[in-house]
Amino acid sequence: MLEIKNLTKSYGDVLALDRFSLDLKKGEVLGLLGPNGAGKTTLISILSGTLGDFTGTASFLGRDLFADRSLKNRLGVVPQDMAFYDELSAMDNLLFWGGLYDVPRAELKKRAAELLELVELSARAREPVKNFSGGMKRRLNTAIGLLHRPDLLLLDEPTVGIDVQAKVSILDIIRSVGAAGTAVVFTTHQLAEVETTCSRIAIMDRGRVLAQGTLEELVRIVGERDVVEIAGEFAAAAFSEAVRDLAGARVELLSAADGLASLAVADTAEVPRIMDRLFRRQLAVTDMKIKTPNLETVFLKLTGRSLRD
Repeated sequence: MLEIKNLTKSYGDVLALDRFSLDLKKGEVLGLLGPNGAGKTTLISILSGTLGDFTGTASFLGRDLFADRSLKNRLGVVPQDMAFYDELSAMDNLLFWGGLYDVPRAELKKRAAELLELVELSARAREPVKNFSGGMKRRLNTAIGLLHRPDLLLLDEPTVGIDVQAKVSILDIIRSVGAAGTAVVFTTHQLAEVETTCSRIAIMDRGRVLAQGTLEELVRIVGERDVVEIAGEFAAAAFSEAVRDLAGARVELLSAADGLASLAVADTAEVPRIMDRLFRRQLAVTDMKIKTPNLETVFLKLTGRSLRD
């Protein structure tokens, strides 16, 4: 349904997208996971047509997304910024935006009512949006992107800045939209969101996709090894040097930052040897945790840093 090849975009000397390539099938829910500054918003902006001056191609429904303007009506976009009018009611916002998509008036009213039910705003349909909570506004933002029954829904960090209940509601909507056959791409830097919502995950950093697949496929990148996370009062360079000659088939340094480092170990029996080496080098350790392989450890292996860095 969607095939992106070699999208490249720079802001001056900063490379936001670096030969970015990705594909998406009908009904697939793809979570694009990456830290702030990874290029996620730039990608959504290019695909939705709000950002130019780039190279690369995107084929959507077998046609050139950037050349065929008629394809824009097959896209649904939910930006980070709220795309509605605060003074209007939820229903009036839906009717206004649906009109811009040329949805017939009779069908639009029915569709608006269905979406207000879906996003749990029916009881507040005639109330000015300025009275809504942040979570309610996010749900309305999502409903607007679904008005014209798009084949592809693009959501840019749709749960940012909202409470847990509203977040759960929006993720439920994303799952239901995918189950109904709409392809979905949503960007996030929250591990739990993609783990519980997506049929496929793409890990992105510095403008590139580093790996993609199901959660199970990605976790196999790390293998069966446990991950040892060590916190303390040490410099990254000193930690790396201390464990350098331990590295091999049984111990792998995944990341090292000042005060926090992670290693993958073939067996937890390696942990005493690691700790002994750190103590001999007089590196102060304040905490140590052993974790089973998960999406966070995959991100560490691929990027050499934590998602929160």
